[in-house]
Amino acid sequence: MGWIRSNLTYANTTATLALFVALGGTGYAAITLPRDSVGSAQIRAKAVGPSELRSRAVNSRVIRNRSVRLADISTGARTALKGQQGPQGPAGAPAVTLRAAVSSGGGAAAGNSVSVEHLSGSNEYRIDFGRALTGCIYSATLAAVQAGPTLEQPEAGRITVATDGARVLVRTFGANGNALEQPFHVSGGC
Repeated sequence: MGWIRSNLTYANTTATLALFVALGGTGYAAITLPRDSVGSAQIRAKAVGPSELRSRAVNSRVIRNRSVRLADISTGARTALKGQQGPQGPAGAPAVTLRAAVSSGGGAAAGNSVSVEHLSGSNEYRIDFGRALTGCIYSATLAAVQAGPTLEQPEAGRITVATDGARVLVRTFGANGNALEQPFHVSGGC
């Protein structure tokens, strides 16, 4: 206590008192000002040049990018910013999804294919969807297929898919790269 009294000076006392007033004033304002009480009338105009005052202190230069949300903008301002709706574009043809689940023996277990041709003893399958295939994109994957009462599981391997314009051509292989009859799913979008 004696150390404090010996170092107590006018400057120390004034600085400490100024600190408490500054902190207390901010706290007082935060506690006593009602919500939404500060508006455009309370924001001081900003000096831009010598003897020129800007009429609005808050502008796009002082607002940080992406800090104003849509909810912060009034409904009237949003309506004023809304432009005219443009003309509707031309309607394209409706999208078509083609799909098939094919057993290793070439039987179409599910999907919307018209027919599946399987060359017996080979790994080649030709799926006919009964339509032209121009502009269509296909993918195929080795997959489990319900073939009658049996759920047929594929072995590890790979699969390729192509088209000749009329049918989807699929080839299945084992993990060693040799031709192997395997169950698969094929799908296409047109």
